[in-house]
Amino acid sequence: MSNKRKNYAEKCIDIHDIESSLDLVMNDSKGSPVAVMQDGNPVFYCVPADTYAAILEAVEASEMRALNERVHQLGLKLFGDEDSWTSWMKKPALALNGQSPESVMGTKEGMQRVSDLLGKIVHGVIV
Repeated sequence: MSNKRKNYAEKCIDIHDIESSLDLVMNDSKGSPVAVMQDGNPVFYCVPADTYAAILEAVEASEMRALNERVHQLGLKLFGDEDSWTSWMKKPALALNGQSPESVMGTKEGMQRVSDLLGKIVHGVIV
């Protein structure tokens, strides 16, 4: 029994034609994904490098928004209100090498550090 997979691309190329036709099909796709097919099923998708980079940037931005929201909600839970949370965010923290939580929140790694710090505070770990 064969499991037919859904094709999510407008353009397709048979896996056996990749070497001879991939450049032509990718150019014809105008930046859209190209499904590489085998026996009528997509086995993988090709996307132009610029499209792939844009996808990665969008995923990263989405992850950062979600992490930022988790940190904010944890902070509100811990400090009780927006003013206390905002005040804490602006103060230097020894656990952050003297930097304020707000100043390290510009990167995913920084957000994770603040999240970890808040988690330790919530669980009574001395920081």
